[in-house]
Amino acid sequence: MDLNELRKLPLPKLRDRAKEVANLEGVMGTEKEALVEAIAKAEKVSYEAPSKDHNIIRSVKAEISALRKQKEELLVSSDHSKIERLRKKIKIQKRLTRTLAREAAAIKAAEAAKPAPEPESPPKAAEPESAPPAPESTPPPESAPPAS
Repeated sequence: MDLNELRKLPLPKLRDRAKEVANLEGVMGTEKEALVEAIAKAEKVSYEAPSKDHNIIRSVKAEISALRKQKEELLVSSDHSKIERLRKKIKIQKRLTRTLAREAAAIKAAEAAKPAPEPESPPKAAEPESAPPAPESTPPPESAPPAS
């Protein structure tokens, strides 16, 4: 089974497969992508983390505006059941945008908290090995008698 097929499986089937193939315990609280990764490693399938779309919030908002237009058109026809379905879809999409915005803010905060990389300093010149060793202790200088 390849990686795409694993990602298409529903979570209960992934849990069963993880118990069979990878002999994992406590898979009930595990996220789907973590299960997919564990099964892929057990089956020796190359695993690549899914890439995130950076413009996903914009695409979700565009979908919301399209749903709102459909809702306005249905308000004229007075089809209340379809209007209710569209209202629920809009609500779910708005919830999704809020979640994505929180995740993006958390990622930005984590990146800002990382210390800036130190600039590379030029290589230090090697000290000559034939230099005489420094004296271990030097006698204190003689001081002048205190003035009265």
